Amino acid sequence: MTDKREDLTMDNMLKKALRDYRELREQFENVLLGEESELWEREARKFLSKRPCWNQKENSYLKLISDGKKVVIASTDGKETIANAQKIFPSGIDSDFKNWNLDVPSTPTKETKTQVFEMVKDGMFKDIFGSFGENLDRLCFTQSQIIFFVKNHAKWLRTGGYGTFFLFKVGKDYFVANVYLNSDGLYVYVDRFSCGYVWCAEYRRRIVVPQL
Repeated sequence: MTDKREDLTMDNMLKKALRDYRELREQFENVLLGEESELWEREARKFLSKRPCWNQKENSYLKLISDGKKVVIASTDGKETIANAQKIFPSGIDSDFKNWNLDVPSTPTKETKTQVFEMVKDGMFKDIFGSFGENLDRLCFTQSQIIFFVKNHAKWLRTGGYGTFFLFKVGKDYFVANVYLNSDGLYVYVDRFSCGYVWCAEYRRRIVVPQL
């Protein structure tokens, strides 16, 4: 037979645990509704997926310039490809989008939040995108998403004849769409991710990735 004193102790422990849980839940709900709600949600999602969170180490290659701004790509059907987006890129489309057989539609995508960065250190693509410490697949857009961003968020593109980078994937290979916004309109190049060219940070090229 269980001792009554033991029952009371267990009861008190349970009540304390419930009070602590309620206080923690209320605290978390408050920060999710506060001014830094997006930051807290982003870090909480990292925690729940067992990824490092609240990492204060600065990215040595990139500086976030869209912090606190909502830059969202709406859901897409995945059918649009850059090789056939002449209306979006009236100044020209790199012929390698077709030469390299990149004219391939993707699967539909859901609404996606994005982040825009600016280069602060010279580097190759493997350095720039590798500086996030993420699996490359998490940094990729579909071509339809890139087209949406360029069409609807052009103010976030680098101007002055310098490019904005978007990582995408066809099959098992990674590529980078390099979008230029000039006085005569938009032009897009494509490079292989494995390209060994070192991009100069002096020109403050921009990088767009899904919000991590």
